[in-house]
Amino acid sequence: MKSTRNKSLCILSVALVALFAVHISFAQELSPKLQSAVGRWQVVNNDGTPGGKVETYLENGKLFGKVTEVRPGRTPQDLCNKCAGEASKQLILGMVILKDFHPDGDDWVDGTVLDPENGKVYKGKIWAVGKDQLHMRGFVGVSLFGRTATWTRLP
Repeated sequence: MKSTRNKSLCILSVALVALFAVHISFAQELSPKLQSAVGRWQVVNNDGTPGGKVETYLENGKLFGKVTEVRPGRTPQDLCNKCAGEASKQLILGMVILKDFHPDGDDWVDGTVLDPENGKVYKGKIWAVGKDQLHMRGFVGVSLFGRTATWTRLP
């Protein structure tokens, strides 16, 4: 009886160590360039004016981003009136607008970008430029048909 219990504890211990090692190895696999995409960002509009602010974060090895400050001209109580589905009529502040980006080389790819201004969801690609800039490309179909925004890291 005691030897069966010891074997079970040994197997459980080995399984936990293996699970921890897999978790640590994944965290170490992210290149510094991929890791630099995580942070707080000032969105810069196409005309160079500041937009809202977004915080990017990792969840289960994927990159996500949520609105931490709405763009000038909006209030924290503004809703996403043009959004469909679960985002419809939700507060823009706190809304997760970047979802499910996974690493591919030095880029984050195959995620989606929700634009609260028009309520549309686009495919996306994200990559860091140095430590203080992030480029986010939203597109329909293929990357050729899209637009790239530059975000600047906040202190």
